Amino acid sequence: MTRTVFVTGARGKTGREVVAQLVERGDTEVRGGSSRSPQAPTTVPFDWRDQATWSKAVDGADAIYLGRPDVQDSPELVRQLIAAAPDAHIVLVSEQGAERVAADGWVQRVEAAVTGTASRWTILRPSWFQQVLTDPRYFLDAIRTERVISLATDGAPIAWVDTRDIAAVAVRAIADPATHHGKAYTVTGPEAVTTADIAADISAAIGAEVTAVVPPLSEALAGAPPWLADVVGGMFGRVHDGTFAMVDDTVERVTGTPPRTIKQFIAEHADQWR
Repeated sequence: MTRTVFVTGARGKTGREVVAQLVERGDTEVRGGSSRSPQAPTTVPFDWRDQATWSKAVDGADAIYLGRPDVQDSPELVRQLIAAAPDAHIVLVSEQGAERVAADGWVQRVEAAVTGTASRWTILRPSWFQQVLTDPRYFLDAIRTERVISLATDGAPIAWVDTRDIAAVAVRAIADPATHHGKAYTVTGPEAVTTADIAADISAAIGAEVTAVVPPLSEALAGAPPWLADVVGGMFGRVHDGTFAMVDDTVERVTGTPPRTIKQFIAEHADQWR
């Protein structure tokens, strides 16, 4: 029997990988939600700010891969979307260490919107995505043109994870909701590395020196609205206290395949920084 899965953020870092892996399975009707013009047969219109797009996207969905919208009222939007598909298994992408955030904090309220509303749910709490290193909105251009990687980590290591591995865990949860219902999984790479380690590995891969820069946290928070500054500040706080350095075996335990290392990712994408 073919199952129907709706994927929010189908063009996002994890969403596009979930779509690709579900399509590859061949036993799923995939609906990839996007607010931009569809460019693939699997894409359906979906806009968090336009509830008229929701019903067609979630109608009859057995599961929803839910990338939380990064807006202040995300908890309420998530709750409303789940209410529109009350029987769907929700797989939420949260963030590592979310269980350490105050119950009234944005991160925990998004998770509570899922666990308190969905009939079946799985939560993924990934570490930082390796793919931000090749994203022009984050580090790609600075590495390629300025030969720097700037991150306010104060030298603390992070167990960076490949979004393909996050997606693999998500697809297993979607395919087997009975096994994964009620589980919250921390999803990390196999080792924690510092920004200096990453700079050294990229330098070796491209044959040009890349320098790690540690700006003050205030620079990362500059101009952010108070709610977002609180969320980002809390995330960096968990980097500094070692939360994001914790390595978990979820990827191998759930999928049977070891997670990709940051060195593998750098070797695979070196041409993008040259």
